[in-house]
Amino acid sequence: MQYGWRKKIGLLIPSTGNAPEVEFHRYAPTGVAISSQHVLFERVDEQGLIHMGERLEEAARVLATGEPDILAFACTMGSLVKGTGYDQELISRLEAATGIPVITTSTAVLAALRALKAEKLIIATPYSDEMNDIERRFLEDNGFSVLAIEGLQHVDPHAMPKITPDQLYRLVEEVFDPQADTIFVSCTGLGIIDFLPLFEADFQRQTIGSVQVTLWHTLRCLGIHDELPLGTLFSH
Repeated sequence: MQYGWRKKIGLLIPSTGNAPEVEFHRYAPTGVAISSQHVLFERVDEQGLIHMGERLEEAARVLATGEPDILAFACTMGSLVKGTGYDQELISRLEAATGIPVITTSTAVLAALRALKAEKLIIATPYSDEMNDIERRFLEDNGFSVLAIEGLQHVDPHAMPKITPDQLYRLVEEVFDPQADTIFVSCTGLGIIDFLPLFEADFQRQTIGSVQVTLWHTLRCLGIHDELPLGTLFSH
């Protein structure tokens, strides 16, 4: 069998985690193949994220040799750290380097929130207050109201894959605001995708996560509209 007979996705992933790889492979629709390339990532702060961004073209050129139909940079903060428009800057750079269409996680977050007609958000993250302030500004500058955002204060990217769903559940409980219409659990380093429907059921709010929206937006950009058991978003 020729894998990827329907479409091929190339994933650019921070080097310290594997949630996007695992979760994309688990939920890839029939006929969709996933290839990935890791990008050196050393610290979850502004400079660490910017430095990772400077390494993207080289990684993308390697990934492009497999001739994917689209490239997805699967990192939330890495694609918004410089504020509104940075995701589009990265897209332009990577498309120029490879000649392949590109999306980023922050681009996908905005597309998902608009598809869900979200307005008022509560956000749970593994990040420091400094990173949360950057994410808040990015979302508010793009027209969304952030009622609350709280993080677990991690700056070591190796900590993200070790965070458990129950820690994130408790964090959502802490920040929950009944005025919110949407919950966002931010960071592609978190292995949370299987728990998003549970969050929706318990908190009675549509819920998105970083890997989930990246997968959704990538598939929709490829013209693939399979419904997957990953929450309200995949019915759009």
